[in-house]
Amino acid sequence: MAEKIEFTETVEENVNVLVENGRKVVLAGLGAVTLAQEELVNVFHNLVERGSTTEEKTRSMVNKQVENRQKDAKKAAKRVEKEVEKRFENLLHWMNIPSKNDIDKLSRKVTTLNKKVNDLNKTA
Repeated sequence: MAEKIEFTETVEENVNVLVENGRKVVLAGLGAVTLAQEELVNVFHNLVERGSTTEEKTRSMVNKQVENRQKDAKKAAKRVEKEVEKRFENLLHWMNIPSKNDIDKLSRKVTTLNKKVNDLNKTA
């Protein structure tokens, strides 16, 4: 009968060890899930942070490109405007039509001559 008691005690000890080991496995599983969840949250926050930084850099780069293109377009528009004015002025000259500049020069000369005539009339 002593052998039977030892066997029963050994079975109870084995059951206790098995239950304890099972509990540890369950706790390890819960720990793994918790750790994975924490890591996923950290990874998510890091990704959001990097995405925000990338968005800011991209916006800045695009804004600079737009500004550069606008400056280039303004410069090109000024060059085109000057060229059109030059060609139009040449066309007017070719057609023997005075330009605004020519008319302004003549107006200044007429004004100057009028003053001289008025001054001469006052002295005479």
